[in-house]
Amino acid sequence: MNDNQNKFNVSQEFEIIPHQKGKAYPIGVKEWGFIKKKICEIKIDVNNFHAFGFLLLGASASCLITILATEFKTDPSKYLTWAIFGVTLIGGLLSVYFANDKHKQESAKPTEIINQMELIESRFETQK
Repeated sequence: MNDNQNKFNVSQEFEIIPHQKGKAYPIGVKEWGFIKKKICEIKIDVNNFHAFGFLLLGASASCLITILATEFKTDPSKYLTWAIFGVTLIGGLLSVYFANDKHKQESAKPTEIINQMELIESRFETQK
């Protein structure tokens, strides 16, 4: 048997798309490392507004159920219950609103940016 009979070739045609021309900034390795270090130092605090907001909304629902289920004829605690209901409802709604607003501001996390920077680094050969 011939060696040519044992081989078989598979080929596919790929068209390589070249980069589009445009302006670029050359950046030194030290500056790149400094930027990565500063991004790693960014700390995003845990957003507790959601939990606090829903806790207040639950308290306001509890007050509303108390108001609807209890007959307040001459009891002065009726006004206190209405006041607690109003304060907890407004506080809960504001907390949930601010939690959503803060979540929108934190759409890009530092780890995602660092991962993208490391992907860019992997395209270049560096000697360490």
